[in-house]
Amino acid sequence: MRAWRLGDRRNGAMTLHQVELPDLAPGPGEVVLKVRATGLGARDLSIMKSAWPPAERKPWQNPPPPERIPLQDGAGEVIAVGEGVTRVKPGDRVMATHYPRFVDGAWDFDTMAHADFGDVLDGFLAEQARVPAEALVRIPECLSFEEAAPLQSSGLTPWRALTVEAGTQPGETVLTLGSGNVSVFGVQIAKSLGARVIATTSSDDKCARLRGIGADEAINYRTHPEWDREVMRLTGGRGADVVLNTIGYATLERCLLSCASNARVMHIGARPVVGAAAAPASFTQLPNLIAKCISIKGFTVGSRRMFEDFVRALEVCRIRPVIDRVFGFDEVLEAIRYYETGAKFGKIVIKVT
Repeated sequence: MRAWRLGDRRNGAMTLHQVELPDLAPGPGEVVLKVRATGLGARDLSIMKSAWPPAERKPWQNPPPPERIPLQDGAGEVIAVGEGVTRVKPGDRVMATHYPRFVDGAWDFDTMAHADFGDVLDGFLAEQARVPAEALVRIPECLSFEEAAPLQSSGLTPWRALTVEAGTQPGETVLTLGSGNVSVFGVQIAKSLGARVIATTSSDDKCARLRGIGADEAINYRTHPEWDREVMRLTGGRGADVVLNTIGYATLERCLLSCASNARVMHIGARPVVGAAAAPASFTQLPNLIAKCISIKGFTVGSRRMFEDFVRALEVCRIRPVIDRVFGFDEVLEAIRYYETGAKFGKIVIKVT
């Protein structure tokens, strides 16, 4: 099989190169997928440039391999199953969750964070992938492999944020930041929940596109660098009930300034996205945090159970992922360069086979 592999990464150097590897065989409880499509995200780029810190490991836990296949999103077709596998069969169209041990229930860092595709485990930038069967969710018939590829990270993350963690209610105001894959999905999901959506982005053209997928208001943060004031103006001074902060610490202070009383800030951005400013040295809005009883919640991508719930809702609400561009398997480096321009709107997908 063909695959793209990361070599020994030092000083942020990009060491991605294409290789030929033996075809895979499943072990007990595993399946082999023919990977059809994968996606490129901010976390993937950080890993490829050595900017992603490895999770703290216990003495008995293995470190990430020095070489690995990147990218956490995977959509494909089952081509072989191992001993004891009954959840899926050859020919099934499936997606894999990011953390294969996070099946249901509460997240536990020590037992779940040390098996993740694209970092510790090989990811999906290859013609085949070997995954635990318990990590798989079926692709809806209404979606292509390219449309399914972003669901695991770009769709499930805001789904968990808005439904499981924030408990977004009809009529509440949701604020999303930017026009990357998670934020765009956040607009779509928030509207399906009956919320009013205010979105920020970097151009008037992107503002129009955000309105086109459901945003009630869109703010050009280049025209309005103090965009929190626009949020307060658009809400009559009340503020947003839920804030989807996908950018990181650099925007957290303005997120707090944008909040209504009892607001919930969903903090997702662990590392700065392309073009983001540096985080402030200190925060001055702690009084606002306390006086308005604002909650800040950090979290990781959802479980397989949450993923299954999200896929059912997606089918009922007829939500279709927004794909910016689809690149071929031999165009991976071009896809990375395009991602780094910051021009994308939605998800960058790589068609594998």
